Amino acid sequence: MAVGRLRRTTLPTIWAGDTHVAAGDALAAAERGLERGVEVLGKVAQGLRGLSAALEGGKSRDSAALAPLREAYELTEEITAGPFIDPLNYDGDTMHRAHQLAKSGMAERVGAHTAVAEASREASSTFHDLASQARLQRLADSPLSALDELLLADAGSTGDSVDTAVLSAAMADRAADRLAGMGEADRARMEQLLASAGSPEHRAYLMRALAAGHDIDRITEFNRLIGPYGDDPAWLREHLNPLGAGGLAAGQQPTTFDGAEWTQGQHPTCVASSTVTARAQVDPLYALQLTTGGHPGDPAYDNGAAFAERLRDEQVRVYDGERSWLQELPLLGSDGMTNDQSATVADQEIGARTGADYENRDVDNSDERRAVLPEIERAVDEGHAVPFSSHDDSGGHQMLIIGHEGDRLQVYNPWGYTVWVDEDDFVNGRLGSIGNGVPTEFTSVRLPG
Repeated sequence: MAVGRLRRTTLPTIWAGDTHVAAGDALAAAERGLERGVEVLGKVAQGLRGLSAALEGGKSRDSAALAPLREAYELTEEITAGPFIDPLNYDGDTMHRAHQLAKSGMAERVGAHTAVAEASREASSTFHDLASQARLQRLADSPLSALDELLLADAGSTGDSVDTAVLSAAMADRAADRLAGMGEADRARMEQLLASAGSPEHRAYLMRALAAGHDIDRITEFNRLIGPYGDDPAWLREHLNPLGAGGLAAGQQPTTFDGAEWTQGQHPTCVASSTVTARAQVDPLYALQLTTGGHPGDPAYDNGAAFAERLRDEQVRVYDGERSWLQELPLLGSDGMTNDQSATVADQEIGARTGADYENRDVDNSDERRAVLPEIERAVDEGHAVPFSSHDDSGGHQMLIIGHEGDRLQVYNPWGYTVWVDEDDFVNGRLGSIGNGVPTEFTSVRLPG
């Protein structure tokens, strides 16, 4: 509240930090961060209370289940002699009663332990999700001032959520490491670019380019191209962040640029298409090339039809570049790409810009799907796109998991939209909830390491 009151006073035009941060912008970011901090601590308290209640309930159920087990034991003592049946005292009804009591007690104890284990998993997932939102911590090792780091971590976020922030946790880590590893001259050039940026979002996209592994010369050229639009966060988001506008909205949210969808169309290129979109999500230079052809503002290039053509060309490049000659044979060949080919192109196109090394993991049943969910959640919370496959009698399909909130996962379907899906649907083979015609059973995932 103190920061809010200060922000609402008439401030002189004060500039601070290494990149000339406006005092008003800094205070607004601080206010949002503090408000979110209060909310997060409230969620932590709620989660701990829920876990405590689950532990107490589980302990009570477990203790109560001992009574029928003790009774079953006492009954079997009456009709046995050591480990053997006592032929003089054996009674079938007594054995049947003991059997039923033992089954009931064991089932109740297993149920109690299972409920506690699930509550623990949910709490762990929630706390990791909340921890990943502490973006400012990720930039703490950069050579920039704390004020600059605050504005960069906050850029693009709102008072309600950091899910729309330009820099994910993984991007912030890589950007801080790369900035710290720069030579003095290159770092000075980078700081000058940040200082001349037209908005906090503009600064954050420059850091996003740094996180994607581009050198200072390429980032300087990138800044020249987007500079005229640096004070227009909506333009930057549309041109540089293809999956960044969905938020927490319910239902299918179209992924479009100037009216053209980020989609595979009617082609069997779901692996290539989702991979191209994932790369555009982490590499703003690549995204700008797709959306504008390197000519932002030029109506001959910066339009939906031209974008769709460039997108299709990239999808074909990735698709044709990894498929084998056997897959191309007439009659004997097949459409699409394998899971191993998906992991390879993920390494080449996405991992090369994020430092991740993708590994395919097959999941054959509901237990294996549930077991892999925490790894998926952690990867997504860090800001990594996670490719996964689904199958049924109609065939197979690859999509991306790009978001996580509670017990829901956000999916990008290369048919041209994002949608939130309950994790139970992933576990129990109900992925038709993503859209009509989507193969229903989650069968494999490419996890970044």
